[in-house]
Amino acid sequence: MDTRTARALPVLLGLACTWGGSFLFIKYILEDSGPLEVALGRIALGALAVAAYMIVSRRPLKASPGLVARVSVMAVANNIIPFILIPLGEEHISSGTASILNATVPIFTVVFAATALDEEHFTSARIVGLLLAFVGVGVLTGGDVLDVTSSNVLGELAVVGAAASYGVGTVYTRQTLRGQDPVSVSLIQLTLSTVLLGPIVLAFSGGVPDFSLSARGYASLLALGLAGTGMAYIAFFWLIENLGSVRATLVTYIVPIIAVFLGWIALDESIGVNTIAGGLLIVAGVASVMRGQAPVRQPRIEPIRAVAAGK
Repeated sequence: MDTRTARALPVLLGLACTWGGSFLFIKYILEDSGPLEVALGRIALGALAVAAYMIVSRRPLKASPGLVARVSVMAVANNIIPFILIPLGEEHISSGTASILNATVPIFTVVFAATALDEEHFTSARIVGLLLAFVGVGVLTGGDVLDVTSSNVLGELAVVGAAASYGVGTVYTRQTLRGQDPVSVSLIQLTLSTVLLGPIVLAFSGGVPDFSLSARGYASLLALGLAGTGMAYIAFFWLIENLGSVRATLVTYIVPIIAVFLGWIALDESIGVNTIAGGLLIVAGVASVMRGQAPVRQPRIEPIRAVAAGK
């Protein structure tokens, strides 16, 4: 193991634990507040964390009106929609199940990429991966995914919708934001998300958002926002720079394991055969999709990868 890999390994594991713990933190916050407050709180704190990092590291903000306009789409697809849908889903399903369903992000990404990007197309490995993941979702949900009258199914569909939104955001990022400074984009994205989501929360909460949390709720919100949303962005970009994008995405496989374990230990969530079997099928599908990269037709700049922070 070279020095760079040795330094990156604890960062990779720390990031997996942070994102895996995010699903537990959401559960704790939901005991005192609602999905909209969860989304607004974590996004605002995440923006503060990234801004503090840029100030301490004396990293300049690289922005332009055109960039801000393009990043606004990312703010909606990568932050506002999924950060509302995931806690909305966790009101009805376990944190472990939510984490496994959220791990389907690469599946949606490859589907949207094959549709929208000229250099991407389906390969046999990707098709096998899509089929495995589809079967895995069916096994995980007990085959009742079409029973939309069930609150559990609505929760599952909300998290799947969040994963699909991340997929759209990832493809959009690759198509329009290549070569941009990722930390500057992160700060702009989180700031825009806060500005755009604020009025929505005010409108639906009937006034001032309710952040009357317990001590555990406040601690969870701080951890979710500062670590799971803000610093996680920076850690993931650091991993890409030091490990490469392919090895950095290994975190995708570890997050559900951490989340399921924490849900079992802290929330007494059951781990049934369908959870294990469905989770393994989804992870196998994601592995097949990520290993079955379509050949690139021409050299191109390594794009910014959209981060499913909070997963």
